[in-house]
Amino acid sequence: MSIITTVVQVNDKNTRTVNTQKGEKQVISTPIIKDSTGKWVYASAFINFRVENGDILTISGRIEQKEDGQYLNNNFAFPTVERLYKPKGTPTSVPASKGLPEIGDEIEINDDDLPF
Repeated sequence: MSIITTVVQVNDKNTRTVNTQKGEKQVISTPIIKDSTGKWVYASAFINFRVENGDILTISGRIEQKEDGQYLNNNFAFPTVERLYKPKGTPTSVPASKGLPEIGDEIEINDDDLPF
């Protein structure tokens, strides 16, 4: 059994609100690995605190796969979800047109944008 850890920036496309027995909760979906065809495989996790667009989260846990008719759904089992960074005001850290940077990409960050 392996643990997968990923970092994801919250936006409208990867976050949704669902109704549970304990009330409304937010769910985030994040790419975890590419399949044999080169398409990303996504996994979902419940978020136990309020997040807003632009927040950067780290999600860590074991992936469980469940069959739902003809589809396979991947979910983090007992995930650890933590907020790494909460931007000040409106999210301006990464332009929506560029998306999240890939590993090895160079990005410029102003000292004012750092949380420490």
